[in-house]
Amino acid sequence: MMTKTTVFSIALLAAVGAWGSAPVFAQGAPADAVMLVPGVYTTPEISAKCQAFAAKRVVGGSNTDSSRQAVALACAKKLWDKEIAKHKGKSAT
Repeated sequence: MMTKTTVFSIALLAAVGAWGSAPVFAQGAPADAVMLVPGVYTTPEISAKCQAFAAKRVVGGSNTDSSRQAVALACAKKLWDKEIAKHKGKSAT
């Protein structure tokens, strides 16, 4: 179960990402893609998968919210890179 802080942090990242998402369109990305942090983009589908993935991970340390956010960001980066590679493959044919 996610805490209010985690939900707020993810919502804040998504809002900030929406403001700075213009460069993603140059890559031929989906219209609903947003930048979470510089270089890490996501879509609603990717976000849902990564939030579920991060929620299931056992993270250590004193700040588990930050650790889960880091896991979710790494997940989003990995899935975004796969998505871009898939789109590049389609445009090459």
